[in-house]
Amino acid sequence: MGVAVRIGQLISGRYRLAEQIGSGGGGTVWRAVDEELGRDVAIKHAVSRDSEHGAERIRRLRTEGKILAKVNHPNVVTLYDVVDEGGEWLLVMEYLPAPDLAHHRMLPPARVARLGAQLAAGLAAVHATGILHRDIKPGNVLVTADDIAKLGDFGISRAVHADVTLTETGLLSGTPGFVAPEVANGAEPTAASDVFSLGATLFAAIEGVTPFGESGNPFVLLRQAAAGKVAAPSQAGPLTPVLAQLLRVNPAKRPSAAEARTMLENVAADVPVEKRRRGRVVAVSAAVVGVLAAGALVATGFPPTSADRPATDRAGAPKPVSPIGEPRTADPCALLDPVTLTRFGETDLNAEYGNFNRCDVIVDSGDGEVDVEVLFSAADGPPEGRIEKIGALDIVREPQESDECARILPMPDQRTRIVITADQLGEGRSDLCGMAEAAATTAAGVLGRGEVPRRPAPNPASLINVDACGLLDGDALSRFPGVDAIRPEPGFGGWSCRWNSTTGPATLRLIFDRHQPPTADDGRPVRFGDHRAFVEPEGYGEESCQAGIVHREYRGEDGQLVERLLVVVMGPQPTDELCRLATALAEPAAAGLPA
Repeated sequence: MGVAVRIGQLISGRYRLAEQIGSGGGGTVWRAVDEELGRDVAIKHAVSRDSEHGAERIRRLRTEGKILAKVNHPNVVTLYDVVDEGGEWLLVMEYLPAPDLAHHRMLPPARVARLGAQLAAGLAAVHATGILHRDIKPGNVLVTADDIAKLGDFGISRAVHADVTLTETGLLSGTPGFVAPEVANGAEPTAASDVFSLGATLFAAIEGVTPFGESGNPFVLLRQAAAGKVAAPSQAGPLTPVLAQLLRVNPAKRPSAAEARTMLENVAADVPVEKRRRGRVVAVSAAVVGVLAAGALVATGFPPTSADRPATDRAGAPKPVSPIGEPRTADPCALLDPVTLTRFGETDLNAEYGNFNRCDVIVDSGDGEVDVEVLFSAADGPPEGRIEKIGALDIVREPQESDECARILPMPDQRTRIVITADQLGEGRSDLCGMAEAAATTAAGVLGRGEVPRRPAPNPASLINVDACGLLDGDALSRFPGVDAIRPEPGFGGWSCRWNSTTGPATLRLIFDRHQPPTADDGRPVRFGDHRAFVEPEGYGEESCQAGIVHREYRGEDGQLVERLLVVVMGPQPTDELCRLATALAEPAAAGLPA
């Protein structure tokens, strides 16, 4: 540490150094006592103000530290604080008196699968914020006495230092033996390279050596990595096919961290022959395992079983299916990788914007903020525009408008589509189509590996479990003049519903939404039974009135949020009449919400 290296030294007026406990990628690590909260913490040096490009490195340290500090995950060592002590910037982290994974050698596959599933879960949570680890290895994994694995020593200090574990001169981000082939060849680290390093770490925990061998010469290991010479495990048993996928040389073919978690959980649950992946059952044949054990590292894949084979039409021809799969469980955030958008600016993933069929990354490009959104949508006919290809998928590349650029991925079933947009928020001239294209490429890569990963299990009380079209019965719909009550138009997942009028251009919509707690700015407050609501003229645009009904409040990633039902009436009628109709229909809709 470049400052205060003696026992008893007080850091930032709060943290008193107690003992030196080791070294990390950025320097010496100390145990200290947080005298304000009375707990032990770990302190690690990150960057000096006077170092080369110090101001920029400190800016990045503070930015990434702020993001990582929001991650509260049981399998990630918590970052508490980033402090400045006389021009030396330090990380204050959770202190765990536990041995690292390198201390444990030749573990059984089932235990490695359990620990690996925990690590993959923590890694997925951090990747969702746009942060990379950059140096996953056994020495950066702590294993507690109750067998909880925690991923520590995240790469925010390495990112600002541009330092390495191979040399003193900054040639490599990562550790030889655990670094991904593309990084060994000079590419920038990505979420996929983190997944490779996770696989290499689990490989070493079982085999006792890295997948590139046991050479004590780091340059030999680096050459092996750059050449893609990945060995097959000999002791991994049922974990062998999973390691094969994590250690694929082609980063585009590796699973995401979230997918890896499911694969590892399946092995940990002792399912030796049939692997269940995101609700799909697939067979891993003995022949495939035999080939792997013989020393050839191959991709196993997850072909569908008979239960997953597509339905056939009357002529017996298979009907196309959508890789979105079951709409209500498909995770739109699985198609977004904030890391791929960092070249456009700082990124912040938010999984709780709007309805349940979307996920957003906010990109601060330095020239204004951009909302990059992935949206699952029901198709309302063939897409307009020229259809091209992105990998094996069709894509429609819409030209940039003044404040938006869109990419549309029609799904093979012709009933669903994925819409990817980059919207300029406020003033600015960002590369909107560049961001939309990057997000579409990421989504196509995920879709090319199979079905969209599933989202985490929702709260049982959430509107995600409710069918919007079922909230209004015939008697309630009769309050809307001329409504076509027998032909509602359900939205994706049943999370919205639209009724048209048979006598004019008026429409009624019910839409689920996630939002900050409403205030007086959201309209005139009313109550429908136990539900607060707000009626807002033109709340859904011109010639509209919107009644927002609060269903439940909950704690989201960025603070307090609410789930609400929007009852929207649109048409050429006077605004007062639209609001009267919206209020009249909101009352029975609120009564239909689950308790």
